[in-house]
Amino acid sequence: MAFKSIKSFFLELEGPEDAVYSSGEVVAGQVVLELNREVKVRSLKVMARGVAVAHWLENRTVGMNTVYNDYTSKETYFRKRQHLIRVMTNNDLSTLTLISL
Repeated sequence: MAFKSIKSFFLELEGPEDAVYSSGEVVAGQVVLELNREVKVRSLKVMARGVAVAHWLENRTVGMNTVYNDYTSKETYFRKRQHLIRVMTNNDLSTLTLISL
């Protein structure tokens, strides 16, 4: 698919806009793809990743000196690939059409 055919592409999650998720929670939503024109495709795959990063400093005084420890932690909660459209034969194509709302 030519990228100039895509007007916008985003993931709309269910729940409040400022939601925070914990490990083991279900994250649900829908993929919204807006096109400038009809497009024929063989497949459409979405890849998502949930990551948390924390960074903090700790200090302690040793005599007249202050010693700083710099910590960083990164946790990957999920990596998911999901085919939304997958045509099984090389000759077949699916058509994504424009829908006016």
